[in-house]
Amino acid sequence: MKTSPLLTVSLAALTVATLSACSIVHNTDSTASSKTLRPHFFEALEQTQWLEDEYQVYLDKTGNKAFAVYWDKQGIPRATGFADDKLSIEIARREALRLCHAYTQNQNTGCRLEDESTTDRAPLNQDNYPKEVIAYRDAAHWDKHQATSGHKAIAGNLSGIQASTQAETQTEAEEQALLACYENTHFSMPTCYILDSQ
Repeated sequence: MKTSPLLTVSLAALTVATLSACSIVHNTDSTASSKTLRPHFFEALEQTQWLEDEYQVYLDKTGNKAFAVYWDKQGIPRATGFADDKLSIEIARREALRLCHAYTQNQNTGCRLEDESTTDRAPLNQDNYPKEVIAYRDAAHWDKHQATSGHKAIAGNLSGIQASTQAETQTEAEEQALLACYENTHFSMPTCYILDSQ
């Protein structure tokens, strides 16, 4: 069967338009960023909606951040963990892996760091803060607490500052801070304690 030159040109134009549309969709996909992702992770993002959704939440975060994925023995993603706004990339990596393992209830193996990003924000002198200050937001919370007068308390744990309160007495401030801390803390870090009170 012979095709007309007009039909051939029309089919060629349709093919180019279709390929261009696919290319545009692919390039605007937020998970297909300019970052170099491991091929297995990139493929999983394209095939697993919940993983793509969680990775997009991570991409929208700022600062020193890291994203970890738990892969089962068949190479299927089963859980993630990510951290953002941390004082250092080392803290971000540690927190991402800790949270990933917490979601899998597997503290030893299976979680792998798949992405990370650093910030150009000026580093803080961590010696000026307690060890529970692991993020820039924690440092801001701590500084605000220090500048507040009256009876006050601030509570947290190794995953950061979780609460600060003011009250009529120091005892009330501590009780309220601990209560708020337990409400705010992640299940993977269920302990709370007072970091400072007056």
